[in-house]
Amino acid sequence: MIQTTAGSHMLSERDLIAIGKDLLDSDPDRGVALLSADRRVLYANTAAGNMLRDGTPRGLDGLLPATVDAWLERFIERMRSQRGPASADIYYPDEEDCRLRISVESGVREHLPHVVLRVQSQIPWASPTVRRLQSRFGLTLREAQVAAGVARGHTNAEVAGKLGIVEKTVKNVLMSVFTKCKVRNRVELALRAHDAPIADLARRRPS
Repeated sequence: MIQTTAGSHMLSERDLIAIGKDLLDSDPDRGVALLSADRRVLYANTAAGNMLRDGTPRGLDGLLPATVDAWLERFIERMRSQRGPASADIYYPDEEDCRLRISVESGVREHLPHVVLRVQSQIPWASPTVRRLQSRFGLTLREAQVAAGVARGHTNAEVAGKLGIVEKTVKNVLMSVFTKCKVRNRVELALRAHDAPIADLARRRPS
């Protein structure tokens, strides 16, 4: 689904299509929206609409909840003055009831500023699929198959038996998976694959 602001001259149709395709290709399992610097939605996929249109008061654009719109206004002001970071995360509706995590990143194309919004449910996925792991972490088919098995709690021997390969191959593939998923062990891989936070776990570990 592509939404464009009527009469918008911020980005050409060619640029909009190119950015939108790049966004979808890089993050197919999350809500993605492309906004102009005046907080108008130029592009939004179906997932973004499903997660953000929750019946609460709306902001400047009908897709954005009022609280998110107000936060975005402050973010863009800092972006324009170059006093703020180029990216940031917030929880919606708030830090206590963090149903969604919204990641925002500023960008420029053809000298025109825009904002990319990525929306992710904080409810872990029930079971990571091979296709989802491939798209999220850039894994090969074999790497995704091994990662899915390990994330579901299977031993290396069980994964090897299911895939018809030797256990040593599973171990070798797993090392590559750890690197691509930016994790250090099987536990962190399982958490990452199920979209659960691992930062607290890492901080508790002795150095």
